[in-house]
Amino acid sequence: MRRVMPPFLLCLALAGCAQRAPAPSVGYLPADAFGGAVVGQDPATTAIDTATIAFAYPGTMQGHPERMALAIASLDAMAGQFSAGGRWMSMDWIVQQEMLEARDRVRAILGIPQGAPSQDVIDHLVAASHALDRGDQTGALAALSGPVFTKSPEETLAILAHFPRVPVANRATMDATQDFLPATSGGSNSMR
Repeated sequence: MRRVMPPFLLCLALAGCAQRAPAPSVGYLPADAFGGAVVGQDPATTAIDTATIAFAYPGTMQGHPERMALAIASLDAMAGQFSAGGRWMSMDWIVQQEMLEARDRVRAILGIPQGAPSQDVIDHLVAASHALDRGDQTGALAALSGPVFTKSPEETLAILAHFPRVPVANRATMDATQDFLPATSGGSNSMR
């Protein structure tokens, strides 16, 4: 019986690996996402800071769809990147899952399908943000159209201008910020 058990357990373990969920979609913010506002800072730090502030203080985002679009693009990017490993291997698995859950919730509010490629979501939201910064509402509406969005561009823009509180995103970004800090400051990610 002892000889039969190890191969059986091995088969079970391998079957469990085959049933694993697909990796989450990963996207990256374009180099000019934050314009000239941030020079010499780690883009990941800027992205997580932007998302954390937006979801911790949603009142400051009211009437600023350009800022909210950039914050949501930042959340979308970091949720995928944190779960992809590499630099973020030491990040707490629970924080990674919280970020993915927050991304799903925020996408649902905007009418973005859960399966939409992260890079498409990021590119459209950053383009809308930049257009709004230039005062180009037509360009922003064009960026908020297409298969990435299920709501009309006008409706999506209105949601961005008055985005509701999202407690799961607030918690996830706060936890990610805490985990993101160097180990000397209490975070677990020392690969910074």
